[in-house]
Amino acid sequence: MRLQPGTALLYGLLRIAQRLDRRARDATDFDPATVRRLLLVSTTALGDTVMSTAGIRALRRRYPRAHITALLHPINGRLLAHSQDIDERLFYAGRYDRFLPTLRELRRRRFDVAAVFHGNEPQMTPLLYLAGIPFIFKLPNLSRYRFLLSNRELVLGWPQIGHGLRQRLAVAQLAGAESDDPRMHLDIDDAQRASVLDALQTKDIAVDTPLVGFQAGASSRRRAWPATRFAELGRTLTEHRPGTRIVLTGSPAERELCAGIARDIGPAAVSLAGELDIEALPALISHMKVLVTGDTGTMHVAVAVRTPTVCLFGASDPAGAGPIYDLDRHTLIVKPWDAEARKLVEPMARIDVDEVRAAVETTLDRHTAD
Repeated sequence: MRLQPGTALLYGLLRIAQRLDRRARDATDFDPATVRRLLLVSTTALGDTVMSTAGIRALRRRYPRAHITALLHPINGRLLAHSQDIDERLFYAGRYDRFLPTLRELRRRRFDVAAVFHGNEPQMTPLLYLAGIPFIFKLPNLSRYRFLLSNRELVLGWPQIGHGLRQRLAVAQLAGAESDDPRMHLDIDDAQRASVLDALQTKDIAVDTPLVGFQAGASSRRRAWPATRFAELGRTLTEHRPGTRIVLTGSPAERELCAGIARDIGPAAVSLAGELDIEALPALISHMKVLVTGDTGTMHVAVAVRTPTVCLFGASDPAGAGPIYDLDRHTLIVKPWDAEARKLVEPMARIDVDEVRAAVETTLDRHTAD
């Protein structure tokens, strides 16, 4: 790939700086006993942020007295506002107009090590190196800036690493942690729970009403189950289970989509898309009996707060991002993501309403006492 002129100049200067750098920076030089200040990086999508909590917890347990700063996405990072594993949060969205201000903030803190769970490239690795952080660990380590990492060897890509949670733990292990626990962690405070109950009350939903959640939006159209299928599923479920309410979740950008599905379902459905702060999302999902979702960040939130799910995979591979623990709580409906599926405009449309309804009914029956 040909570099833009400004990027090419930065790349060349960093190559020179790295050759002149006499600091001990290799992974073999890293001594966890010297670590006092850690920077943990997860500056991308919602699901990426949630998965990073497994690595954050592993490093908190490894360094209980160290100061841990998380560099997070300005919106998605708010999800960790009440994390007990983080001492400080900084925000960066990968925009070059925030590169220099963020660099100044990082340099001022004099971090001993950075663990990159998921970060914007090509900015992130140069940013951390220029911040003066001696040890930088990141996987996969395939980018053209790999020469700035402490783990330059062994070179690993996603096929060798596998699941996103395993990748987070592998990065944490490079930074000194020993945990192999893939569980995600989202702390919910009383204010978040109260805001969710208030929002439900404004929709005339009592506290003890059984809720089925629908996450209809996705990162792309190809990853989304068709809106007409969600509407048909909602009508069928509420006909078979009187008293059950459907709650649609989503971002402000998904407000219109979710409102339309709720109208098509009827009075038993409401949309909260764009009506709650992202900090309240874990509390909302934890209030549900089951969440129906594609491969989305909200799916990871549900797994983290132990809400049962029916996960729909027809445009991605669950081996890389699906639930890998509490498997008795999660049902995966999977259609092959193969060469034929990649030709389809709506590969998720291969998933039938009847098979999803059956999975939701089974989940409701199994976890009715939860």
